[in-house]
Amino acid sequence: MRILIIEDSVRLADTIADALRDENYIVDIANDGLQGYENAASGIYDMLILDLMLPKMNGYEVLSSLRKDGNDVPVLILSARTELDDKIQGFTVGADDYVTKPFEIQELLMRIQAISRRRIHHDILRPHAGNLSFDSNTCEISNTSTGKSMKISGKEMQLCEFLLINQNQVLEKEQIATKIWGYDSNAEYNNVEVYISFLRRKFHYLQVNVTIRAVRGVGYILEVAND
Repeated sequence: MRILIIEDSVRLADTIADALRDENYIVDIANDGLQGYENAASGIYDMLILDLMLPKMNGYEVLSSLRKDGNDVPVLILSARTELDDKIQGFTVGADDYVTKPFEIQELLMRIQAISRRRIHHDILRPHAGNLSFDSNTCEISNTSTGKSMKISGKEMQLCEFLLINQNQVLEKEQIATKIWGYDSNAEYNNVEVYISFLRRKFHYLQVNVTIRAVRGVGYILEVAND
């Protein structure tokens, strides 16, 4: 699960990030509203932790803009604003939860888990396309027609899940690289090509009716093959 923290206090953002990473979350940080909005608009995040009093673009503006864009990523507002009107405005523009500062890290972790549980559906836990099924609990992909299955590695798992959830949509190489390796990674675009190749071989081995098609100069799209 990848979380973006949008918080102008570097110390607080780092403290939250460390706690989340200890719980095996993948975390990125933006220290102003504009950078936070631009990062969140990439669509690679599973949740945002959003401060309200931010430079360049306040938290309400960030959230409102994302919702107008059709981005429904879960958002937990984390703010020193404690008035009821502030909370009402936060929920009105599309927040999923609102936690006031100061706070306990353990409570924040529990709130994140609660939001995550509310957002999880069977099709996300076991996304599928055609006769290809993916199980995040066992890290396996399988052919539902033959019952044949195999384990895949961590990065292959993340890539496969991302492609399946966004099936029939063209995903740019940069978008894929950022989702799997993060903004701060030194991963190059050929890493994407390598892991796409790995998945294609495994799809071929399983004889599934799903293909990963290259869109020249753009990226890749996962589609069910025509009979």
